[in-house]
Amino acid sequence: MKKKQLFGRTLDIIGLHVNPLNMIITMSESSRTELTTAIRKFVNTTENRRCPLVEWQQILGWINWALNVYPLVRPALQPAYSKIGGKQISRAPVFLNRDVIRNFNWLADTIESSDGIHVLDAIEWGASDANLTIFCDVSLTGLGFIVPSHQLGVTSPVSHDSKLSTIFYYEALAIASALLWASGVVPTICHLLIYTDSLNCMEMFNSLRALNGYNNILLFSVRILLSTKISLRVFHVPGSDNLVADALSRHLPSTAIALSPGLQVNLFQPPRITLGSQE
Repeated sequence: MKKKQLFGRTLDIIGLHVNPLNMIITMSESSRTELTTAIRKFVNTTENRRCPLVEWQQILGWINWALNVYPLVRPALQPAYSKIGGKQISRAPVFLNRDVIRNFNWLADTIESSDGIHVLDAIEWGASDANLTIFCDVSLTGLGFIVPSHQLGVTSPVSHDSKLSTIFYYEALAIASALLWASGVVPTICHLLIYTDSLNCMEMFNSLRALNGYNNILLFSVRILLSTKISLRVFHVPGSDNLVADALSRHLPSTAIALSPGLQVNLFQPPRITLGSQE
């Protein structure tokens, strides 16, 4: 019979490795290896591209348990849930598609390279704690964001060659673009606050759940957050309080400068990966 109480410098609790000295919670090495091996085996199509529905449910349940330690990888599960949505026959075969295979392989690689949750870095924080604040907006013709502390405004035209050419898509793309810019700020930042007038985008980035077609933007953003250790919050701002970013999105730099004297306006190219590119 196992002891009711555990003691030591590090503890294994329900398969999670807790280090109270470094304030880090991760999976034990054996648990992590078992999970990543199972993920890669599931998407190995050398012999069969179909798996029974019950096996999809089992691997997703296992991964969901790991989200306790790796919450940012949640968007990688979206293609799998879309694939099995509405299916109920447990032994019915379900085909693996390219999106599921790509996302699951990325998931396994990310879990292997991540060191888990840093408890002290994972605390909730508010607007007053932000190291950097950015305001975003879009129109049917462009994207724009402003970084008040740097007196910087950024603007870009948008391309309408995608079936996802909607205001919602471009609002999300503007947030991802602002995050990409912020990831290169020196000295590096810990807490990034981005304002948008899109309630849908605020919900998408804070919950890490996206509709079909928008998941690439979340995955792109998650890669940046994991590699830079930036903590991102997206807050809502009324359009009437976001006039400078609105002017930039409409390609009206003179209006933006009149509203914010001393503002420097630059052009930028949105990251192509969020537009469907494979690279």
